[in-house]
Amino acid sequence: MTSATSRDPAPAAVARARKPRYAVEVRRIERLSPRMVRVTFGGEELGGFLWSGPASHVKLLFAPEARPDATEAARATTRTYTPRRFDREARELDVEFVIHGEGPASAWAAQAAVGQRLTVAGPGRAYELDSAADWYLLAGDDSAIPAVCTLLEALPGAARKLVLLEVVDAAEERPLGVAAPNCEVTWLVRGTDPASAGRTLEAAVRAVPLPAGLGRMYIACEADAMRRIRRHLLTERQFPRERLVTRGYWRLGETDHPDRDYGEDIA
Repeated sequence: MTSATSRDPAPAAVARARKPRYAVEVRRIERLSPRMVRVTFGGEELGGFLWSGPASHVKLLFAPEARPDATEAARATTRTYTPRRFDREARELDVEFVIHGEGPASAWAAQAAVGQRLTVAGPGRAYELDSAADWYLLAGDDSAIPAVCTLLEALPGAARKLVLLEVVDAAEERPLGVAAPNCEVTWLVRGTDPASAGRTLEAAVRAVPLPAGLGRMYIACEADAMRRIRRHLLTERQFPRERLVTRGYWRLGETDHPDRDYGEDIA
């Protein structure tokens, strides 16, 4: 690839359409485990929210309540999350937060109280289901649990579902609250050292026997671990690229990792 020169102008950036925004307030807070909190947001504006399907995403805009105008919203701190549940009739949206002690979203969720307000934007594109798949492998760390749950609720009942979930310790293991037939859930404990993020999950993916038939995979975890897993699946396992979805939800050492990290640099 040649480098750009003054005679080779860079391509113009293509602006993405701004997602609809909805003003919401906290209606309920539920502690699911020592490190996971479910916040139920509600508001009349959610009557226009268009649920797009499993493993979709929304953006949460954490702006000071004293200045809720558009200018302030444009400068708000923004984080991306997978909505766990949407109830149009009740005008409610559930979002689950990992409390990890760093970052604006974790800090906000740790002190969240009923009545607090923020703005939700979205939703984004959802996972495209394949009704012909014989089996699915869903693998992720604690940040991916909401997405995995929405997938389990949507996947065909006849398909075999292998689920690998990496968490800090056994206290994070909990019922997922999903009625999914033909589902095998394995909890993996990585320990408290942040540098170990994704290592246990990677080892489990490497070791799991893949069933016969047409399979699909969804892998979502720390970005570098996701790339190691993706490389293993594409090169060592020779798994078809078109049947693999990977997401780098966060990256060790970063507080604002891009939400469109799909690991596509790993060919």
